[in-house]
Amino acid sequence: MRKGVALFEFACLIVMMGCARSGCDNEALSEDVSPDGHWKYVSFDRNCGATTGSNLQISVLPASKSLPSGAANAFIADDNQSATRFVAQPQWLSSRKLRIAYSPKARVFKKEASVGPIEIEYVQEP
Repeated sequence: MRKGVALFEFACLIVMMGCARSGCDNEALSEDVSPDGHWKYVSFDRNCGATTGSNLQISVLPASKSLPSGAANAFIADDNQSATRFVAQPQWLSSRKLRIAYSPKARVFKKEASVGPIEIEYVQEP
């Protein structure tokens, strides 16, 4: 009986360790620094394994920082099961304003109005 309990506890520990690890990979696609050089956006593909599709994410960061391993802080969308080839494209309008053009066919999960001092404007483009 003790052996069975110990084996069960060990199995639970292994499962919990697996859940604690995100299992997601971020692959940077593009990066661009704001006109004043203080901020940057990074657009990246985040893949969390075989049971999830990849998606396009955009983070806004201080220019000196590298992309964290987590999800984006500004925008997250996917191609809506291949409904569109174009998902989104960011562009600096000024040192404190970023425009994100995205497809009306994209499935949007996150759309922040600002990140820190950076205002984000969204436009749908076919």
